[in-house]
Amino acid sequence: MSVFRIPYGDSTIGAELPERTRVIRQTNKPLPALPDPAQAVRDALNSPIAHEPLSKLVSSKSKVTIAFDDPIAYVPQEKQPGFREVAIKVLLEELNKLGVDPYNIRLVCAGGLHRMWTPSELATILGDELVSRTSVSRLFNFDAEDKDNLVFLGETKRGQEVEVSRLVTDSDQLIYVSHPWVHFNGGWKTVVVGLGSWRLMRHHHRPFAKASGKSVLDPKRSAFPKLLNELGAVIERELAKKGRRVLVVEGTMNNKATQELVQVVAGHPPEAHEKGLEIMDKQLVVDVKGQSDVVVCGMDNKRDPYSKLSFINPILVRNLALSYTYGLFQNVPLVKPGGILIVCHPCPRQFDALKYQPYVELFEKVLPQTKDAIEIWDLYAEEYAHRPEFVHKYRYGYGFHGSHPLIIYGQGIYGLNYLSHVFLAGATDFEAARRVSLTPFASVEEAIAEAENIMGKDCSITYLDMPQPFICNVEP
Repeated sequence: MSVFRIPYGDSTIGAELPERTRVIRQTNKPLPALPDPAQAVRDALNSPIAHEPLSKLVSSKSKVTIAFDDPIAYVPQEKQPGFREVAIKVLLEELNKLGVDPYNIRLVCAGGLHRMWTPSELATILGDELVSRTSVSRLFNFDAEDKDNLVFLGETKRGQEVEVSRLVTDSDQLIYVSHPWVHFNGGWKTVVVGLGSWRLMRHHHRPFAKASGKSVLDPKRSAFPKLLNELGAVIERELAKKGRRVLVVEGTMNNKATQELVQVVAGHPPEAHEKGLEIMDKQLVVDVKGQSDVVVCGMDNKRDPYSKLSFINPILVRNLALSYTYGLFQNVPLVKPGGILIVCHPCPRQFDALKYQPYVELFEKVLPQTKDAIEIWDLYAEEYAHRPEFVHKYRYGYGFHGSHPLIIYGQGIYGLNYLSHVFLAGATDFEAARRVSLTPFASVEEAIAEAENIMGKDCSITYLDMPQPFICNVEP
């Protein structure tokens, strides 16, 4: 037996794994950091990809919106000052040089259906100085329920509705500061999801019973980026009528424990994002030969994006297991079809009720009656999205949109449909684990023993040694 300390919530758990266990680790060397991030932003703005430079996009009379990614991410730690702070300060300096009136510049946190963020929380990504000197009428969160400030632009050929912030069409120039942490972030996702309403989101942020299960971290195979480009094309056609185009400024990081900026590009969203994808492939993707009957992986709370500046709950533990552990693959899953995933986490029955009110209700009232993600979506999605108390909490109380827990819960069906079991090792509340469709065990050793009982004593086992997340490009 080999002894490992495995990530486990806010700590680690000791475990003996069989000698035949294959261990996979991050092997990609970190790319060198940019010596001057601010200058890199200026250079990108002067030489954008498939776009005009900033100097040709605005005048002294322009109304400019700078939208940016919200704090949600599983970037473990970013070298300070962070990319969004650096990029926005450079943009404000450049706009000032071009004579744009500060009164006509808006900074918008593009959180989609995520919760909104207080000024002190925004300061964690923008810096205290920028937040403190910008008035609340110039720095604010996108509100997906503000009907007066949404605009419907039409449908894609698939009939998917495109409704986004009115700032997208009413601004003389929309600039989006994008900070992708994995492949499915960036590109057109910035605008169509970050500034999209429930009417838009309900088409694709939902569970699909017959979906192929391709990973959204695999842009060559996943249908998700194709769908985002179709939605973006509707926005692009509308803006073209006014001679405008979205300008994205995208920063990509290396894979150090404290991540550093290695590339900045500016330009039209899909073309600029291609450059970011190249860096993410080099930093995050590890080639792996062969699938495994059983995969073991620890789950550090820092890897969960949706509990940022709060704490994790059982529904988010389920998502961390099935989206951000099982789903960290390209080509095919690391686990064989019908295999077993063993994840390590205490999964305590705890909720931040101030920010996660709809999560509490889903867990306490719905899941005891049905765990079927498709049925839950069909029965409750529209109700939760429009429930007055949930809407009020989202708009004025820094709570997640009512639909959000159903979106997160629904994402788990792809892993559950593919695997035979998902074991939760080290569970401290067995009933809470079962309620989110995870089979609890007190220890890793007990979970492995049961996996061997099901899959055979000689079943193949892989341990993902993952202090930071990476993506396995798996050759069957």
